[in-house]
Amino acid sequence: MRTPHRIAALAAAVIAPVAFVAPAAHADSTSTGTIETSDPQMNFLEPDPNTDQCVKAVDPGNQTAHYDTVAFVSKTNGPRRITVRSTLPTPVPFAIYAYRNSTCVAADYMPDDAAEASQGITDLDNIVFAKGDRVTIKFFALGPTGIPWRLDILQPGSANAVAVGKGKSYVKLPEQVSCGSKKATVQVAGKAKARKIKSIMFTAGGKKVAAVKGVRARQNIKLKGIPSSATSIKAVVKLKGGGKAKVTRAYSVCR
Repeated sequence: MRTPHRIAALAAAVIAPVAFVAPAAHADSTSTGTIETSDPQMNFLEPDPNTDQCVKAVDPGNQTAHYDTVAFVSKTNGPRRITVRSTLPTPVPFAIYAYRNSTCVAADYMPDDAAEASQGITDLDNIVFAKGDRVTIKFFALGPTGIPWRLDILQPGSANAVAVGKGKSYVKLPEQVSCGSKKATVQVAGKAKARKIKSIMFTAGGKKVAAVKGVRARQNIKLKGIPSSATSIKAVVKLKGGGKAKVTRAYSVCR
């Protein structure tokens, strides 16, 4: 922004309905769309680009703009990085606002450094959401209509996909890995499934992180020593009647 006390004028920037690459409730989700002229409008107050506060403390400007919304209920605890940019070859600036339970908690409209500026990225770093928080991200382009965009929500250690495999009916893999402690908790299924289980072995990034026998219904199992480079957790369930059931879930790398 060249104008110090107001958001630069834009030509009715709008965003089309979001096409989710991954559910936004999970980490590392991506949404894409294109700026149109048919979406809702709102008057946005100028945020502070130095502190990412939602409203600049002194002489904030304002801008009425068409905008789009990505909303979800957080399934995990912890900080996120939220980025928005145009997918055009030439960078287009965006303004972005993050809301937690209907209250704005962070906003920005300027790249933080030369690298972000060269890619046209506007981001919000270390925005903490708790499990159960209703999260809303509103954003608009400081430019003409017809601009394609991409919004990324990044959180290290949390699941970015649902669990896959027959074993998911026997054990529930976690929504999140604690990057600090390198631990996670899984839960055994109810009585009908638990009585069929002989043993379960868990691996993360190829490393064994837990093994149990004689499980109980709804039993919590602690996984320890999860590698920071792990991108998945896998459970192999051995059944009393013979055979195995496997389940795998993908996670964002702890970094």
